[in-house]
Amino acid sequence: MAAFANADEGDVVASGGNAYSAPGYEGSQNEWENVIRDGSLQLKKAAEMWNQGQPVSGPIDSRSRWVNLAGYEMSENFTQGDGPQKLCIPARGYSFASGAENGPSDIPGIYEGMIKDNLSISDKVNNTDRSVLGSATRAAFGVVATVSQDACQLEKPVLLPTGKWGWVNSQQPVQLMRIGNLGLIAIPGEPTTMVGRHLRQAVAKELAPIGVDTLVVAGLANNYSGYVITRAEYAQQHYEGASTEFGPYQASAYQQEYVQLAHALREGSKVTSEITPPDRSNKRFAERPGVTFDDKPVNQAWGQVLIQPNDSYHHNELVSVTFRGAHPKNNLSTEDTFLKVQRLHQGKWRDYLTDADFETRYTWEREGIAYSKVAIDWHINSDTPPGTYRIMHLGDWKNGWDSTITPYSGISHSFKVE
Repeated sequence: MAAFANADEGDVVASGGNAYSAPGYEGSQNEWENVIRDGSLQLKKAAEMWNQGQPVSGPIDSRSRWVNLAGYEMSENFTQGDGPQKLCIPARGYSFASGAENGPSDIPGIYEGMIKDNLSISDKVNNTDRSVLGSATRAAFGVVATVSQDACQLEKPVLLPTGKWGWVNSQQPVQLMRIGNLGLIAIPGEPTTMVGRHLRQAVAKELAPIGVDTLVVAGLANNYSGYVITRAEYAQQHYEGASTEFGPYQASAYQQEYVQLAHALREGSKVTSEITPPDRSNKRFAERPGVTFDDKPVNQAWGQVLIQPNDSYHHNELVSVTFRGAHPKNNLSTEDTFLKVQRLHQGKWRDYLTDADFETRYTWEREGIAYSKVAIDWHINSDTPPGTYRIMHLGDWKNGWDSTITPYSGISHSFKVE
């Protein structure tokens, strides 16, 4: 069995960068090139590891439980000399709004590394952005965040009190599995590289006596509690530190939990959950607001083609078509598609590609307050059969008067691939 899965990925990004990376981390402006480059590196390494794989044998076992992270208590054995500690009520810091190197927000006056000791409206300590607009942004953020500060968060100046707003679940599941000599540390968050190393080392000490010699961190497992970083990384308050919800010792709490699970698994003893798993089956939540309504110019129709394709193309060229569309959140089209590339075959249009194919790209763009444009691109591979093609867009628009959602579609002119 093979899978491309997340491990301790909290501070891992493609070294080649992308079209939106911060200065010094730039990739190609052609995102297809970036994906092919990075995907090829991963595939090559994965194939190498697969071909060098070792047999897995032995018993199968697991331990898991639910814990409440808000106020969670840790012994001094897991806090690197800082004595007993407690986790905080979830919150995000100012640098969360800055984004990271692979996707900076470019909000004036907001940057990575903003801590309580250097945060000021005029930015007089760091002198990173002393512009009028940057100072105004920090002043506005400060008004919102004044009532949200939490001493428990130490270096982090709180911007968003996510726990008080109910944005983050304090109840989280921890799970440890043994498959013969392989151990899986299933963590509901994004641990950094160093946190992953610490977790594997700590759990290995417990499980080595029963023959577990390989440990894998499985990140983003079963739930989500934000980033998980070391105490030293937290003190820097970069994007990852500002996004570590439960304070400076969140990694210590998880390490304590997984050591306890490992001990129970080794000894064959049971573990109990301190809380009952919450039932959230009827609850839906999104940090970004939903769609209020969609609108369009009175002289245009839903799905109308604003930019038509050329009459003909050759292999390795890009077809681009722009439609008058609506917000994709109206219908996520799960197991369906927002686009189709259709080919004329024996007098009938037949589906050739969808948005699930690597050669296609769907881009939604807001225009004004409620207008939407949808761009559909098709990179024509060298093995594409010559013939007549067209591009179709499928979407749904929301009526602002009665909130009804209605499907629509649009079709481009036909064109030749020669």
